[in-house]
Amino acid sequence: MIYKFRIVSDEVDDFVRDIEIDSKSNFEQFHTIIQQSVCYEPWQLASFFQVDHTWKKGTEITLLDMGLGITHSVPMNKAILKDYVQSKNQKLIYVFDFFQDRNFFIELIEIFMERNLEKPTVAYAAGEAPLQMLEDDFTVEQAGTNLLDDPLQSSYDFGDLDDYNEIFGEMLE
Repeated sequence: MIYKFRIVSDEVDDFVRDIEIDSKSNFEQFHTIIQQSVCYEPWQLASFFQVDHTWKKGTEITLLDMGLGITHSVPMNKAILKDYVQSKNQKLIYVFDFFQDRNFFIELIEIFMERNLEKPTVAYAAGEAPLQMLEDDFTVEQAGTNLLDDPLQSSYDFGDLDDYNEIFGEMLE
């Protein structure tokens, strides 16, 4: 069976990706085609979550097996799509930015019973993907000084070695 998933974002209104993938593929292969379709750097952590009809998160399917023995967590390379997704309109969340809790919403929109597919493909793409990582709101200028203008300002004075010895004591050889 071939699954056709629709991927959307709540950040970019016109962003849509339709991915076709064999139901026997694992979630790591699904992750890879998503990353390629949006031109994201592959080194960032990501996870899929099974969700209910209200988008409440359930089982996490992680990129890396952290070895923590968490019962509701499965590594992507061991999780087969057909074992976690069985029916049309089933939903998943794909978290691509853990620091800002940003994600894609995924829905199984079609199941093709009699098609063969050698590798996952992007069947439809529209709109630009949201940035993979948001820039920090904090800038060097907000720190009160631009350290890039005067590199000497970035040096800290820790005092004389005698002051260090007064605070921490003599180092034994």
